Amino acid sequence: MNDPIYEEKRRHSSLYIPYTYYECVVPTYFPCVPLHWHDEFEINLILKGRGMFRCNDRSFEVSEGDIVIILPNKLHSISYIENEVMAYDTIVFNRSLLCGNSDDRCYTECLSDIFADDASITLPISTQNKDYTLMKEAASTIMNCAKENSGLADLLLKSELTRLFWLIIKNCEMHSSRSPYISDKNIKAALEYINKNYSSDLTIKELAENVHLSESYFMGKFKEITGMSVMEYVSAARIRAACRLLINSGCTAAEAAFEVGFRNLSNFNRQFKKAAGCSPRDYRRNFIGHNAPSI
Repeated sequence: MNDPIYEEKRRHSSLYIPYTYYECVVPTYFPCVPLHWHDEFEINLILKGRGMFRCNDRSFEVSEGDIVIILPNKLHSISYIENEVMAYDTIVFNRSLLCGNSDDRCYTECLSDIFADDASITLPISTQNKDYTLMKEAASTIMNCAKENSGLADLLLKSELTRLFWLIIKNCEMHSSRSPYISDKNIKAALEYINKNYSSDLTIKELAENVHLSESYFMGKFKEITGMSVMEYVSAARIRAACRLLINSGCTAAEAAFEVGFRNLSNFNRQFKKAAGCSPRDYRRNFIGHNAPSI
């Protein structure tokens, strides 16, 4: 399922607890975690099953034991593979857990590259990687410490986090992304605009003008960065909003369709089934009584 993209507004950390831990399963209420970005680090450890990640303009399959590290402000998403259920642990943490004094040599000689706009990590980290066993051991300990959620566990978590990134840097898993950062910012601006206005009759001309790009360049760059066309994205944003309405409100499928921007009920039903794998009515019956996530 292609899904909407947005800058995540929710904060995953605080000064008191600089991270948040999640136990995740895909698919659940929605078939995927939509493309989004945030200014925090993210580590995912696949516990069972298979799934698809998209990061740094690239899609790749993951399976049990794989580690996926998302650097700050990188567009990323998670989706399911048909007939597969993927369970994974996630920790999203503030960069302060890694970065001490920006003047010390640990930062200037090693960690500064991780915070660069064009930084990238070879993904996924799997059994083929050198020192994989040590990296998985560190990632597992990090998740266990986050799950314990105590000050004492945080001390070990910080130590294992440093060890994990030491192994990544030591084994040359860091490199520069080929994506032009300026173009990324233009497309992110377009994504935020669509996310706020998906119920309107959006046009490519309007969106391209909004981010000061030509229509042809905008369409090409949008596809390159997100993996979907502009109108595929708009449709996915509307379907996801309809999912939330069907679960969290008493509106009918027709009301949900017109509320999120569809002008044709038959098209809505067709697009919904293609994206969610079932009709709007079956979707509501499966998930009614649950609160859908706000993302």
